[in-house]
Amino acid sequence: MKRFLEIILWTGFLFTIAVNPGLAEDELDNGYYKLTDGSGRLITQTAHKMVVGDEYLNHDNNLYQVVRLQGHTAVAKLIRKNAMEASVLDECRAFLVSVFNGEFWRAEVRQKGPIGIYHTHSDESYIPGDGTASKPANGGIFQVGDSLTRSFENQGIPVIHDKTPHDPHDATAYDRSRRTAAKLLRNQPTTLLDVHRDAVPEQVYADTIGNKGVTKVQLVVGRQNPNFEANNTFAKQIKQIVDKKYPGFIKGIFYGHGKYNQDLGPRSILLEFGAHTNSKASAERGAQIFAAAARQALYGPARNAAVSRGSSRSLFWIVLAAVGGVGLFLLINRGSLKSLGREFTGAMGETEEDKTTSDSDTPRPESDREDHHPEDPKPPEGTTGG
Repeated sequence: MKRFLEIILWTGFLFTIAVNPGLAEDELDNGYYKLTDGSGRLITQTAHKMVVGDEYLNHDNNLYQVVRLQGHTAVAKLIRKNAMEASVLDECRAFLVSVFNGEFWRAEVRQKGPIGIYHTHSDESYIPGDGTASKPANGGIFQVGDSLTRSFENQGIPVIHDKTPHDPHDATAYDRSRRTAAKLLRNQPTTLLDVHRDAVPEQVYADTIGNKGVTKVQLVVGRQNPNFEANNTFAKQIKQIVDKKYPGFIKGIFYGHGKYNQDLGPRSILLEFGAHTNSKASAERGAQIFAAAARQALYGPARNAAVSRGSSRSLFWIVLAAVGGVGLFLLINRGSLKSLGREFTGAMGETEEDKTTSDSDTPRPESDREDHHPEDPKPPEGTTGG
């Protein structure tokens, strides 16, 4: 009965996900959340609505988890330092997910398709440059997408930039953009990028590279989707590669309560280039730098190499665990295995050597034994042999 109830609950949960693609991917209409640690030190700021359980990987690769909310202040605890270093358990989990969803088998044979770019929040704009934070159906975010597209194409990478509007900017925008993402997937893209901007104070994203003002980039990964492990690995690969060229340019990775349509594929990511308070020109330059720095993770040889290395390590540990499990089983079940061996031998037939050995081991009748002495007295009752 208990098992039956569990099945019913899980079925209901999966049905809820299926009919509600945009699972709580919402933002504040006004203001933003401050993420702080237990001592009140500011970790980051974002317009994404936060819930207990959300996580944030900062530029130094320290992973925090939201433990309580106080209005628009989220208090987080440090749960792991150097979180870019995957544990054996993380690698095994990612490997198993890649095997079951087919990504592992396709990694080495998949043809390189284009990079797909779209915009769930098509109104998002930049006050310095657009004159407003919102331009329905024609936001300045489209120009940031154009800059990203040109930079990829200048490197010889094909891009499909879809500018379908998905207004209004509300909690169901991801439901509408899901159709656009699904249409892009028909072209078998290697990567699917949903390009946004945040809504926080200017200094949160402001940066300077090559004596020019640029905006930093934040990656967003949805926690409620079956491709979480694959998309998280993908996001970390992007950050790891970009960090080598421009440390701190990737502001962090936000793990939000939702899917952000990333359940559609294992290489889907949401990018945020600056905020409405940053200039559009700086966001466009940030997009150019990101495209050049992240090329290997998104389209180059490092993509398959990273997948192969991670998969090989995971496979090694899985095989080792399997061998250890078999060994333990053999130790525990030696007696039953001997019986099984005898049955198998009987079924397959004995060799001449086995038969000879078997004959020599078979006890002969007492009358045939040379040392048989019927007249020998039996030992008195109550004594034992020496």
